[in-house]
Amino acid sequence: MLALLLGPIIGRAQEPARGDSTPRDSVRPGAYALPPVLVTASRVPMSQRDIGFATSLLGARYLAAEPTPYAARALTFLPGVSIDEGSGPGGPTVLHLRGGEESFAQILFDGVPINISGGFHDLQGVTLTNVERIEVARGPLSALWGASAMSGAVQFITRQGQTGPAQLGLLAEGGRATEHGDQTHTELTLSGGTERLRYSSGVGFAYNRGIYAFANDIVTGDMSLRLDARPAEQWTLTATARYIDVQAHLPVRDPGVTRVPLDPNQRDGHYRWLGSLSAGWTATPTWHHRLTARVLWDDFVYRDQKDGVTDSTSYPFFVFDFNFSFRSTLLRPGLEYVGSNALRLGKAGASQLTVSYGAEWQRESEANSQAGDFGPSHTDLDRSDEAVFTEVQGRLGPRVSVLSGARLEKFQGLTAELLPRASVVVAVVPDRLALRAAAGRAFKAPNVDQQFLENPGTIPNPNLKPENSASWEIGATVTTPGQPLTVAVGYFHQRYDDLIRTVPADTGSKQTNKNLGRTQSTGVEVELERWWSERWRTGANLTWVNSKILDNAGLSPTDYPVGSTVPAVPRVTGNAYLATDLTRSFTTVARATLVGRQTVFTERFTGQRVTLDPYVLLELVAHWRASSTFDVYARLNNLLDTGYETAFDRPGVPRTGVLGVRATP
Repeated sequence: MLALLLGPIIGRAQEPARGDSTPRDSVRPGAYALPPVLVTASRVPMSQRDIGFATSLLGARYLAAEPTPYAARALTFLPGVSIDEGSGPGGPTVLHLRGGEESFAQILFDGVPINISGGFHDLQGVTLTNVERIEVARGPLSALWGASAMSGAVQFITRQGQTGPAQLGLLAEGGRATEHGDQTHTELTLSGGTERLRYSSGVGFAYNRGIYAFANDIVTGDMSLRLDARPAEQWTLTATARYIDVQAHLPVRDPGVTRVPLDPNQRDGHYRWLGSLSAGWTATPTWHHRLTARVLWDDFVYRDQKDGVTDSTSYPFFVFDFNFSFRSTLLRPGLEYVGSNALRLGKAGASQLTVSYGAEWQRESEANSQAGDFGPSHTDLDRSDEAVFTEVQGRLGPRVSVLSGARLEKFQGLTAELLPRASVVVAVVPDRLALRAAAGRAFKAPNVDQQFLENPGTIPNPNLKPENSASWEIGATVTTPGQPLTVAVGYFHQRYDDLIRTVPADTGSKQTNKNLGRTQSTGVEVELERWWSERWRTGANLTWVNSKILDNAGLSPTDYPVGSTVPAVPRVTGNAYLATDLTRSFTTVARATLVGRQTVFTERFTGQRVTLDPYVLLELVAHWRASSTFDVYARLNNLLDTGYETAFDRPGVPRTGVLGVRATP
């Protein structure tokens, strides 16, 4: 919520002041500002100040103030978020919210979840082409988004076209690290339209060589399109489409980068098509309907060739060195209906309730093929799930806001799950002190392999239950008169039960999956922002997470001792920034990013438990607005060239410099 509050470094007067929760431009710190409206935390868009769950927003001006091509980089500035690069920079990239596993965070583009079966996601190489804003809602969101939204949801929202003649935008940047790391990024956007039809489109390309002797050669192509139409006064249509193509070499093996030779043959490709079509009908001024169709097509390909790393004397740990190829294709269409009624209560409508209700259906079909030293195999699996839901949003007088709802969801082959949640916000002193509290239940369905796959080494378990969690949180926000200083603090507690683990079957030598084990995450999130003048502002956030293994049944007691922390979850993460407008055409942002101590495995998924030292990375961004249509910026990452590791024996990116231009002719 505060990392985005950096101010409109470029593109002055392009948006209403603070309309997206980013800082003011020409508006003085004491000016009144409306809170942003979020779509990721509630069934009907809701003001951020009325949501009892912790939320954050990276608006368009924030993304322009600290330009970065990659989605994972932008998310590191937010509280409660940690990024796991277990194979080092350039490898698979997953996100943890509040210490939850990667499969417990739902990742969406324009309402389309991109998590594959079982909730797993990979942000490797994913860019921000034509993305207008990023919303993050932390806490149990299964009542809203269904399976996988156990610890929260992250949504990337495509830019809306504005009425008027076609507007062309061009961004180009290039740079390198002190050790390899050559990189380029280009993006071309086009938007415009009329009151009846607006459009927004973008095409992006990014390349990053990587920092190792063998190149990662990450190549990303990204195309997006959004159409907003009003064919009649009571009808609206919104269509979105996006294609994401990421291809990369993977030179780092699981044991690290110095203990074994780099792998010249390992590589993967990830291709995603996703889209949605939503029709809205306003039956009356207070009665609305929305029908949405969406689809995800996800194609993942992995290939490796044996290169002779088999000396067990030199490498007394397992090294994957085989001829092996794997391909997984997922098709997931879905339909959703949402109806809502707004009711005004009390004298002069001082209170308002919005009641939402609806149903959802989706079906996922998965095809997996493998070849190589383990022999060929092919499986085709599919399942469907249905859900009904309801939600009530209430503004009870000028001081109290409530949000409550529930979802009943049924996956094929599983029992139905009831997923309630509720929150309340009380303005103890209006515009000065607000208190909030929230609680809820969430779940993650097992993937189709765990439910149905049977092969020479695996037995399916049709009696599996979903993984589930229960959580609660409290918080407070203090704002000084005129809003020059805002401080927010929150405490959360979340417990995960019935975790799914692969264990030996009861008979024979095969394996199966069972619900075993529990973990817990508790922590504190603190955020603050201070406007010293119209030209100087500072901000910071700090998240402390205490993750704990409560039950290690089915796991190695040495790797996962009871009472120990969950691997790959930093104890502390945080950010601090200083933004200055030195002149009307030259601005800077300095940022420090903290990643605290964390426990990891020496072989990434197995091995000895080791502790990584904390580190702080310094970044400096400078903008020069050469004209009303042309900007030049420079970005220096890891300014002090600090040595650090993202995982055991996997160094982070050294000092990196990038020079870029942005033109809007």
